[in-house]
Order: sequence, then C-alpha cells, then structure tokens
Amino acid sequence: MKRKIIYSGCILLMVAFCALLLTSCRKNNIPQEDDVAAMTPLVRPKGVAAGGGITKTIGPAGGTLASGDGKLTITIPQGALSTATVIGIEPLSNTNIAGIGGAFRLTPHGQVFAKPVSLTCSWAADADSAGLLQTLGLAYQKDDGVWKYVGASSFDVNQKTVTFNTLHFSDWSLMNRISLSPYNKELETGQSQKIQALLFTQANGDDLLAPLTNSPDGPYFEPGYPVGNPVPLPSKFIRSWELNGPGQVTNSTSTSIEYQAPASVNGTAIATVTLELNAPVNGKFMLLSTLKITSDEWIEFTIGGQSTTRFSASGILNAGNVSVLSNVEDGSGNYFLLTWPGGLGTYTWDQAAAGVHFHFQTPETIYYSQYLNDLSHPAYPSGGNVTITQFTGSRVSGTFSVVNAGYGPRMTDKTTIQGKFKAKVFAQ
Repeated sequence: MKRKIIYSGCILLMVAFCALLLTSCRKNNIPQEDDVAAMTPLVRPKGVAAGGGITKTIGPAGGTLASGDGKLTITIPQGALSTATVIGIEPLSNTNIAGIGGAFRLTPHGQVFAKPVSLTCSWAADADSAGLLQTLGLAYQKDDGVWKYVGASSFDVNQKTVTFNTLHFSDWSLMNRISLSPYNKELETGQSQKIQALLFTQANGDDLLAPLTNSPDGPYFEPGYPVGNPVPLPSKFIRSWELNGPGQVTNSTSTSIEYQAPASVNGTAIATVTLELNAPVNGKFMLLSTLKITSDEWIEFTIGGQSTTRFSASGILNAGNVSVLSNVEDGSGNYFLLTWPGGLGTYTWDQAAAGVHFHFQTPETIYYSQYLNDLSHPAYPSGGNVTITQFTGSRVSGTFSVVNAGYGPRMTDKTTIQGKFKAKVFAQ
C-alpha cells in the first residue's frame, strides 16, 4: 500500500513537471509584443503631376535618362528592352507617408524589363530629413495604392545617392523606414516637444538595420515591406537618448523623450537630441533631431537674398490707429521700424504720415519702403506689403516684403527685402 502511494505521487509529480515544462516552452516560443512590429498597410492616393516631365527613346542597346531636376537617373542596360521604347520621368507630389522629397512616375507605367534597370536617387537636397543611411531606400506604389519599401542595392555617400535595381516601372519615392519625429523643429522659449522614434514598415528580427538587397550572384527577387501608419520603434532597437545644448529632458520612455526648451535665450540657440540604436553589426547608428529655440519676440529678414538678419523685438506699441514694431537696441547701431494701421490683413506701403512704412538703418546705410528713380521726381512707394497673420490681445505675427526698397543717401539704389516677425503687444 505504501509503495502504491509513493508510485502515484511520482506519477502526479511527473505530470505536473511536464505541464510546467510545456507551459514554459510555449511561453518562450511566443514572440514578445515588442519583438515584432506589426504594420497595417496604408492605402494612399496617387500622386499629382508636378510638371517638368522628360522623355527619351531607348532601345535594346540601353541608355540613361535623368529627371529635369537631376534628382533621379534611370540606367537601362543592354538587353533590358526588346524594342525602342519612349522612357519618361514625370515629377509627382509624394503621397508616401514616409516619403522624402518629391516622387516620380516612370513611364510606360507598368513596363517590365528583361534585365534589372537601375534607379539612382539623390538625397543631397533632402539631407536634413534623410536620417539614418542604413535604413534609407526607395519605395514604389503598388496598384492597390500601398507603398512598398524595397531598400537599396547600393549607396554612394560622397555623391549622396542611393540606387535600387528593379524589373518594373511604377511611381517611386525616396523614404526612410525609421524616423525621429520631428527631425527638425523650431521652438519658442519654454515650449515642450515630444521626440519619438517611429517605424513605418514591419520589422522582423534584426533585419531593420540590414540592407534589403539582392545577392549579386543569385537570381533577382524583390525584397521589401508595405508602408503603413507609423508605430513606436521597438525598444530592443534603442540603446540610449542624449541631449546636447540648452533645455532639459522632463520625461523619457524607451521610445520617446519630452524636451523642454529653456525659459530664455539670447536670440537663438540650437539643441540636438541624439538617439543611438542597437545594431547587429559593429559601428554606431545614430539619429538626430535638431531643435532651434528662439525667443518669443523676434524680427527676421534678408536683404537682396543674402544672409538672414535677426533681432529681438522690443514689442509692438499700439499708438492710436498705428501699430509700431521696433528692435531691441543692442549697441550695434542697427535700428528697425515697421508700422501699419489695423489688425489681420495685408497692407501695401504708402507715404502717409500714419501709414505703412519700413525703415532699417545700419551704421553704413538706410533702407526705406520708398525709392527715387532720379532726383528730379518725387519718391515712389515700394512694391510689396505687410501681412498680419496673427493678431490677438497679446501677440502679433506677420510677414513683410519690400520690392524696390530704396537705400543709400539718395534712395536711388534699390533692392528687395523679405522678412517675418513675432512679438508681444507692448501697450494698448
């Protein structure tokens, strides 16, 4: 009897152990929620033609064609076409939710080639938003409206180009699988900004930082993932966040941080938030978010398209029916004055005593919103205007342009001035 009890107890113990082992095995085989980023493909409208299309007839001998802006080059090898074909590149609006720059429609739309053709796209003009080069690549829009990221066959870092080899023509776009949001942002003093790492395609295992390319010695196949609404980048890809510059991090998670701009700056200041990624290969993989912090009262303009001049504003004085904006005197000898009557709206330059005027004086010269053609005729008001885009009880924002701004001792020299401003109302 005693042996029977012991035997039964052993059987029960073994069953319990096996059940525990089975449960443990099942748990280990279930992908953790953060290990795989599920992505629902996003249907997007077709891009709208932006003009400037270009065509060229290319035959079996092959050839090349570049877009009018030089951002995309098609290289068709010998034997890819069996007959002479009119090949075209048409610029489009970019409907890829993760797209960088414009998009291109390659024609004949849907053309299939006997050999892969190379699409080389320049990201030089979009370097500020290109992000991490290891995840930068090309995507095309499928017939169902979903964009598909296919990556890159090769990079040229010096020329700032990325190339993908394809067997078909579609609507194509440059994009990045991951992004910091935002990459670039202008903030006012004291303003908060959430910065997060976003993923626009599915990411299984460690292929996020691995190139999706064909083997040069193997058969052609098309890698890639559909593009969808962004989701937080899985935390296993994130190593650390770092802030350089003024301000502070007030809150942080594995996939985002909350940045707080400083309460005051002297003119402008730059802060950068750096995200270092975990990678399956050696090397550092970094993403940067650049934050430009400005005081909440400023005046900014260019003269003749040259470098930007920026001042702190002294506040807007409402004197009767006239609003007066000036700069804070900083000992440089530069004096700015802008006047206009009224609130929201556009006001052209005039010569009335309490009218719409621009005046900027430097130690070398003075610029006016009027000019002289010669000394024998009276001055003419300059072209352009002041546009007030925001006018509340405490804050005013706007833009201004002065076409034929007279300058010099006789106002016979002319230039063009473009600017914008934001300031608090100093007095009612």
